[in-house]
Amino acid sequence: MLRTSLTFVAFIVAPAVLADPPKPAEQKFCPVMTKDEIDPVYSKYETYKGVKIYLCCDTCVAKYRRDPAAYLDPKFIPALAGVELPKRGIEQQFCPVYRDKKVSEKDPSAMYKGVKVYFYNATAKEKFEKDPERYAEPAVLPQLPKRK
Repeated sequence: MLRTSLTFVAFIVAPAVLADPPKPAEQKFCPVMTKDEIDPVYSKYETYKGVKIYLCCDTCVAKYRRDPAAYLDPKFIPALAGVELPKRGIEQQFCPVYRDKKVSEKDPSAMYKGVKVYFYNATAKEKFEKDPERYAEPAVLPQLPKRK
């Protein structure tokens, strides 16, 4: 009886022990223009600690190369989960005008209510400066002073 029980347990447990560990989810979107899909066959890529970082276009490749830490995000690059990442230089992550595009401390910026606000590009900065109240939301701009 004991021998049968042990055989049964070994039969059930062995496949779980021998199975390959699950692979991380594949990257589907550009970490700069976060709603633009990438294609691992055709998209350009950079490598960080052995992980391929796929980017949707040459503009994103240039932005990534200028400040990789700003774009290394496991939400967009699942293979980075568990990898030690450099700290972002700024708290703000997304452009207040083009909210699906990430920003870096090397992108255009302007002062608003005493804090520096970063923009994806000069066009976004111009739009913001024409009507800042339209775009200035604390959810996108965590560096804004807290309302009382």
